[in-house]
Amino acid sequence: MEHRHSILVVDDDESLCRKYQMILTEFGHAVDTAPDAERALQQAIASLPDLIIMDLDLPGRSGLELVGDLQESGVEATMVVLTGTGSIPSAVEAMRHGVFHYLEKPVETSLLRVVVEKGLERTALRREVLELRREAMKTGRLQELVGRSPCMLELYRLIDQVAPSSAAVLITGESGTGKDLVARTLHRLSPRTARPFVAINCAAIPTTLLESEILGHERGAFTGATLARAGCFEQANGGTLFLDEIGEMPADLQSKLHRVLEDGKVRRVGGNREVTVDVRVVAATNADIGQMLEQGKLRPDLYYRLNVFPLHVPPLRERVEDIPTLAEHFLERFRGESRAPIAGFSEAALDVLRGQTWPGNVRELRNAIHRAVILCSGGEIQPENLPFGLRQRIAVAPAGDGQMVIIPVGASAEEGERALILATLRACDGDKPAAARILDLSLSTLYARLRGYEQEETGRLGYVGPVGSSGVLGSAQERFG
Repeated sequence: MEHRHSILVVDDDESLCRKYQMILTEFGHAVDTAPDAERALQQAIASLPDLIIMDLDLPGRSGLELVGDLQESGVEATMVVLTGTGSIPSAVEAMRHGVFHYLEKPVETSLLRVVVEKGLERTALRREVLELRREAMKTGRLQELVGRSPCMLELYRLIDQVAPSSAAVLITGESGTGKDLVARTLHRLSPRTARPFVAINCAAIPTTLLESEILGHERGAFTGATLARAGCFEQANGGTLFLDEIGEMPADLQSKLHRVLEDGKVRRVGGNREVTVDVRVVAATNADIGQMLEQGKLRPDLYYRLNVFPLHVPPLRERVEDIPTLAEHFLERFRGESRAPIAGFSEAALDVLRGQTWPGNVRELRNAIHRAVILCSGGEIQPENLPFGLRQRIAVAPAGDGQMVIIPVGASAEEGERALILATLRACDGDKPAAARILDLSLSTLYARLRGYEQEETGRLGYVGPVGSSGVLGSAQERFG
């Protein structure tokens, strides 16, 4: 039996609703109606129609506002708007916001049929693409993001959830984790993908020039401004603006940025007219948000405006299981630059890579693989092909489930014992009796060692939590991998 597509018709004219319902039902579709934007949104979220046909001139919230509400809610239906002759500019504006087509009233039945069929084809294609994207996520890749660890799969899920909307996103994470890739992925998976993606690093531009870069300037606004120039907001109109290192922006410019985000209007430096812009803002920082707010480096009003949907990119040391996949990914990228037939990585080389703390995160790993590709003459990449700092490590006995503990050369016996105990405890998911059996220690001895480690950490960092908490184990992982 052929699938009946579901269509929602939104119009406050009851007679027109009935007319469209009758025509579309004759086309073989299941049709619901709604008299206003509020009820249309409720019905669309509940029933997830394949196509929505809406009048732009609705009571209360307009059809254009309904378009935004549907997108924010993640409704994937194709949208078609109905408009009168005098409202065509509004219909064109709606198309800029992702509407598939507009039909001028009165609508010819033959044209309606063609637009509905094309719209339903578009819905089917979009859903197929979404399904392929979700399947790709399960294999450990989302666009340029690579990794299948639980924390990365959760990041993919959140990106997939927020990308179709226009909500502001604040990305946090250490330097080198790939915050810029997350921002680009958000743009590519959004309805704005065909529009510009503009990125600016607030820390890389002198403070005196940053306002002009972001807001633009008029001719003669300052010494050297011989020509007017559009800023990043105008350049990104219809698309996405990525503001990296947002905490480096001066406080007075943060205030102006907040106003732009609130009003959707930009005034160039030295100008007296405002330009309306439609820009999705994605910001990022590698600094501690709490400290920035406390120290006054980030205005609270701007923070709350940007932090509509927070995303955290995990450091590489928290997703060690992704290192082999990332290493192969970078090897594939750089292999073409080398004339040597490189087959892959030896297990010894992978053990060395897994054993690093990676303070530079994925960027540091990428550079290490690039160097190894240059040095490797063929066959498999070996530990000696890796940067010197990475090779200064030795592997000791398996910890619990066969995991290798990597200890820096020159570490004391006490440090080696500590690394082995904590790694074994992690492998046993904190089960101390099980860890004691594997280590061939009495349970009382194990508890004594852990109390000693806790006291050391308390003295070095202040209170870090009870024995076995992430404070003690996390600190050990930073030192020993």
